[in-house]
Amino acid sequence: MRSWNKAWGAVASVFMLATPILGGQRPSSSPRPFNLIQWNHGKFVYGADYYPEAWPESQWGKDAEMMQAAGINFVRMGEFSWVKMEPEEGHFDFSWLDRALKILSAHGIHAVLGTPTASPPAWLYAEYPDIAAMNAEGIRYRFGSRRNYCLHNPHFLAATRQIVTALAEHYKDNPAVIGFQIDNELGNPYCYDNYCLTAFQNWCRDKYKTLDALNRAWGTVFWGHTYTAWPQIPLPWNTLYGVHNPSLELDYDRFFSDSTKNYLELQARILRRIAPTKAITTNEMGMFDAIDYSRLNTSLDFVAWDNYPMFDQNQSDYFGPALAHDLMRGSKHNQNFMVMEEEAGLPGWTTFWGHQAPPGLYRVWAYQAVAHGADGVCFFRWRTSTYGTEQYWQGILDQDSYPNSRYHVIARMGKEIQRLTPILEGSHVVSQVALLVSPDSRWAFHIQPLTRGFNYNRQLHRYYDAFRRRAVNVDVTFPQDNFSAYKVLVAPSLFVVNSELVRKLTQFVNHGGLLILSYRSGVKDSHNVFTTRTLPGRLAPLAGISIHDYDPETTQPQKIVMSDGASYPADVWFDILTLLTARVLVTYGENFYAGQPAVTINHYGRGAVIYVGTESPSNRFYDGLVKLAARRAGLTFGPKLPTGIEMATRQKPGEKIIFLLNYTGKPQSVELGTATRNALTGQTEPVNVAIPPYDLRVLTQR
Repeated sequence: MRSWNKAWGAVASVFMLATPILGGQRPSSSPRPFNLIQWNHGKFVYGADYYPEAWPESQWGKDAEMMQAAGINFVRMGEFSWVKMEPEEGHFDFSWLDRALKILSAHGIHAVLGTPTASPPAWLYAEYPDIAAMNAEGIRYRFGSRRNYCLHNPHFLAATRQIVTALAEHYKDNPAVIGFQIDNELGNPYCYDNYCLTAFQNWCRDKYKTLDALNRAWGTVFWGHTYTAWPQIPLPWNTLYGVHNPSLELDYDRFFSDSTKNYLELQARILRRIAPTKAITTNEMGMFDAIDYSRLNTSLDFVAWDNYPMFDQNQSDYFGPALAHDLMRGSKHNQNFMVMEEEAGLPGWTTFWGHQAPPGLYRVWAYQAVAHGADGVCFFRWRTSTYGTEQYWQGILDQDSYPNSRYHVIARMGKEIQRLTPILEGSHVVSQVALLVSPDSRWAFHIQPLTRGFNYNRQLHRYYDAFRRRAVNVDVTFPQDNFSAYKVLVAPSLFVVNSELVRKLTQFVNHGGLLILSYRSGVKDSHNVFTTRTLPGRLAPLAGISIHDYDPETTQPQKIVMSDGASYPADVWFDILTLLTARVLVTYGENFYAGQPAVTINHYGRGAVIYVGTESPSNRFYDGLVKLAARRAGLTFGPKLPTGIEMATRQKPGEKIIFLLNYTGKPQSVELGTATRNALTGQTEPVNVAIPPYDLRVLTQR
């Protein structure tokens, strides 16, 4: 589990209108939807991540001119500039940043400033070497990378308060600065030093109150691991065989997520107190799961994230980061969001990752974000670095500043987005289908991953992509959310459940909703302890089945057979289902359980529950499942989409905005069945809409 999160961290570290937060104090948790366009003085947030400190000042004016010509009205700066802002302890210098902001502002460009805590300066490490996090082998990280600090180190926390306070004080009245980004890509590394150990023990004491309660919850009677004093509780690392109590591990994951949230809130409180008119966000990482974003984001005004489609591209469906966009939007109650780092070129650190994309695809990927609810796109980065780790990570410009094909593509979108802003403002994504993401289940599967072939995120994609292939919008929701707005709720492998979640799911189905569950649901309680109920545990009455046998990743071929005789391959896991009140939809075709139920449906209250006991590599299986769900729930599908075309919609009163995105190198067309208006040309589009290669259409329909 730890190694997976570290690896991803290394790569990644590579509805309606609301009053804008300008000119007045706002509450601490931003309870109303935040309007990004109003915040940016009526403009769609269109920008680049800019590092003026890395370039001669003589270059800054030329950069601002080229940005303005490309339609750029926003930059993010400063997130790695601690040593420039505070060259020695207690001595602050923002003069260089003031000069850069003055030049940018003269060209109509506003800024979000990053609090620079992601990159503590060398002098701080030299004075307090224990600010560095400790790895699972008991070795502290060395200076030379970034975000390698301990979240509970008192010296680092004091230094954080000092630099954030100074930054906020200096820019609280600067009109060129419209907000702050806290740190950079929060979420790593896990730390195992004594500061974190003491903090974890205190976290456990606050949660469980007594050792008896903790011992019961964790089942510490197993292997005789009962604790008789709080200081005996360890961190989950450096054990023989590399295993630990799964209950302790799940609580440690929650503790780390909470610690990250507390660190963000430490900074947010300072910024809100000193600069209450400035908005606050942080840049997140989509499908990254070490942090529960749905809880982290309660302290932010709006969600922003870093989108690199070359990492996320799902070649089978071309939707790439679509699910990540919707997860980010869903992590703050489907409020419109922005992309703080949008891929603008070939990514790479010490080596290149992937291959160069056709230039037009960078524009299509950026519009995909808009289609999924983004009211801001900021490309990473303005210019490729000449030195440091990211020399191979292309920006809009290469090191020579030549206005290349990527620049012209982004300039094209810069002009287009100005025309689209009045149409986009006030619109949002509306969905009748939601995908339930359970952070507890994700963590529990990292601790005990079931089989070599299991992947929770792939489970999410199987169902999500099937709905998107039928041009159906999908929201992402979390266990604490309200499900009542949806007709269909998909909860793949809902491994960890508690009584409150079961109550909400039961209410959803009782009131007419269709719930789709899949294998390994209802297995664990909130302490990561296996249920004593017959599987699927507390969810059995809803599903109308019981599970007395299962076959994990059999070495023999398996297939599933539909009621019409069609069959598809199956893999990863096989629940053998016993009917209680459910009826059979699909059976197994091989092995000793051939003919036994594999997929069932159970009518419950005014709704129904589909239980899928296996997984299939075949898209056609999920297409059939989605067709059944749509018929049962009264969903309307969109038009038939060719391979490589995505359709997504936003809407506002009286108007629907349709995005048709072509990720392929060939011309495509989509039969919409009704005439629409091209939002960029103003012309009426025919019923059969043509989309050129690596291009898109933005259409409106009243």
